[in-house]
Amino acid sequence: MSLHHHTLHEGRLLHVGCACCQPESTACGELEHAWADTVAFPLRGVFVKHYDHGAEVVAHVGQVVFFNAGEAYRVSHPAKGGDDCLVLRANNAVLREMLTSHDARRAEREHNPFRATHASLPAAVELQRSLLWHGLRSEEASILEVETRGLSLLDAVLNHTSSDVQRRDEKTTHRSRRREQSHAVAVLLADQPSRDWSLDELAKRVHASPFHLARSFRRVLGEPVHRYQLRVRLALALEQVLDASAPLTSVAMELGFATPSHFAAAFGRAYGITPSALRRQARPSQARELRKILTAGQSSAR
Repeated sequence: MSLHHHTLHEGRLLHVGCACCQPESTACGELEHAWADTVAFPLRGVFVKHYDHGAEVVAHVGQVVFFNAGEAYRVSHPAKGGDDCLVLRANNAVLREMLTSHDARRAEREHNPFRATHASLPAAVELQRSLLWHGLRSEEASILEVETRGLSLLDAVLNHTSSDVQRRDEKTTHRSRRREQSHAVAVLLADQPSRDWSLDELAKRVHASPFHLARSFRRVLGEPVHRYQLRVRLALALEQVLDASAPLTSVAMELGFATPSHFAAAFGRAYGITPSALRRQARPSQARELRKILTAGQSSAR
């Protein structure tokens, strides 16, 4: 069996990769051992995970499969073509923090933190997985977007598979602190819109954990950190597209977009018109009125 692992993102908080398996037959492969606590999302094909005690897991698109560090298993492929999986591994501290928020007893277990072997994904979680995969494939997702989407996806999966989610009301002081941290991050993103922030960098700036920052920011500001950053960049881009004579390629690069095409696509989704088309249509005498119309349209769409 040929197994290749391609690293798509490697950071202090999170590893994201794609595992591509091409079997030589439908028989079970050799005994394998997971070297880290890993979550795998099948993207293509079907495989069966066989445990030593006789249990089996049939894995296919629309599911998540859990691998506890050190566990022994074999893999077989009942259908031709092999499989591809999106693989996520959070560092141990982040994973324990996530587990604690859903099930304190799981977090206390040094080994085998994943009690479930696999699960079918709700449509909303499957969409999160697809958005992360799309951003990685297009190579247009920023570090901040990958980390935010990746941790959010892991959190959603752990929440979905927890049989006894523990709900705790945060103390008023904690809620206030989270709100202050979220607002401080919003200021950083607005002050340095072109910077390629990582979630870890932002968390350190406000003395928060990356996981709690990502979660509280969404609760306080109503959207993920990376989406807030994108809105700030697009708002600044709108002014430059309407008012400036700088090449659109320069506008895209100066505001931190991965490529001019990424900028054009994001701009089009937000305002319903491409930057080049808007610039052609916006004569100097009409620019101010057109800006008001577009801004009003964006506000009503939220």
